[in-house]
Amino acid sequence: MITLAEADMRGLELLFDEQCAEWLALLRWDYAGPSRLIRQVARQRELMGFAAISGSTAVGFAYYVIEGERASIGDVYVSHTWRGAGVDRQLVAAILDEIEREPQVRRIESQCVSIANDAVTSLLEARGFEHFERYYMMADLARSALPPPPSESLLPASGAGPDVNIRAWKDQDFATAARVIHRSYRGQYDSRINSQYTSEDGCAELLTILTDHIWCGNFLPHVSRVAVRHSGHTPVGVLIGSRLAPRAGHIGQISVHPAYQGRGLGRRLIESAFVEFERYGFSTVSLAVTAANLPALSLYQSCGFRRIHAFPVFYRE
Repeated sequence: MITLAEADMRGLELLFDEQCAEWLALLRWDYAGPSRLIRQVARQRELMGFAAISGSTAVGFAYYVIEGERASIGDVYVSHTWRGAGVDRQLVAAILDEIEREPQVRRIESQCVSIANDAVTSLLEARGFEHFERYYMMADLARSALPPPPSESLLPASGAGPDVNIRAWKDQDFATAARVIHRSYRGQYDSRINSQYTSEDGCAELLTILTDHIWCGNFLPHVSRVAVRHSGHTPVGVLIGSRLAPRAGHIGQISVHPAYQGRGLGRRLIESAFVEFERYGFSTVSLAVTAANLPALSLYQSCGFRRIHAFPVFYRE
């Protein structure tokens, strides 16, 4: 086990290439863009983390990021032929030892999509981490047959407010969309997993990642949907769409204001996004959901999404 700063970049490049190929085959996710950014930091010897070495061959890597009081464990990737040998456990144990030497860190999260890191779960649980399962789901647009969305006249105008209209994303939606996301996650499992959901500023940071960066694909404003009240044009729901690979779309965020939940609005947002994804030549759409979020899971399944991969996420205060 050596630090990433000490590792031979040629060996790491082969692991990065293997990871990108596996993500594309399993998840239909072209990870080349994010991987390129990670490699740049690694080449500058500034990527914090470790590489597992057998002889002169790099067989796994893991990195982490510290931002203020929060530390995030990033990718933990082990070459296919070395899985099941405990390499993933050694990598994460080494990272935890480093993070725990940082006195300012008050919270550690591990949220990245992982593949076959089975030994990590028992390690993190033994060290006091809470654990949730997340599903990576995919819908085949050619096979998804959503029933027509309920007409706006069927949505009750009393109590929660007037009817809603669904339209494409506009730049000026950002601030109100962040507020909708924050309100929708209050008291939910995901706000325990990801501390950014607990504040409006944190939700704005997440929205910036989705709309200005490539970590969750290339943002598609013309596919992304916003649900707005007819009166006042106030957003009450948001869906962020992106491109992961040719013909492979992704929903990075879908949120409905609590006052409008249970009225079919989430389903209408998905149905509207499906139409736009198809219009622009996409054949599949993916998303990730926390398995314990049963209402969301049920909605996605009813919309034609099926689970193609499961992975654990962790946090510890």
